[in-house]
Amino acid sequence: MAEKSLQRIGIVGAGGWGTALALIARRAGREVVIQAYEPEVAEDINRDHINQLYLPGVVLDPKIRATTDPVEAAEADAVLLAMPAQHMRALARRLAPAWREGTPALVCAKGIEQKSGALMSEVLAEELPGAAGAVLSGPTFASEVARELPTAVTLAARNPALAEALSHAIGTPRFRIYTSG
Repeated sequence: MAEKSLQRIGIVGAGGWGTALALIARRAGREVVIQAYEPEVAEDINRDHINQLYLPGVVLDPKIRATTDPVEAAEADAVLLAMPAQHMRALARRLAPAWREGTPALVCAKGIEQKSGALMSEVLAEELPGAAGAVLSGPTFASEVARELPTAVTLAARNPALAEALSHAIGTPRFRIYTSG
């Protein structure tokens, strides 16, 4: 999987972490579409280039485009899933009919599903079996990442080529990604 094939990054979830990841992907030179649950958040991002509700005080790149439709955000070369953990299953289920086989899905949500005790990677495998799954893990703070403070994270995937491609696609000198199998 070549880095150039991961030019368009979709992000499902425009909370603080999803918004910080949108900035990271844009700084890495990618085209970015982020999905916000709240219409006012999408409007703020598109009109004023801010996410006042979840990441106040951080100016966003004007080329980051927001939508309220998660399927639209998932029409990308790779999709970062940054929604709250308890919404992962429902959103993945909603994305499944439109998901393109083999499209990378990077789990950026933290936590476990309360009802089942499943990890987010397990929920992804159950609901989006056609996705090429990977997981991004911190420790990180959205506000620090957004302000370009040096950060190191781990990106794990069963497929080493996928991990490397995602790492090259969204990594920056100040957002260093270490891969793991």
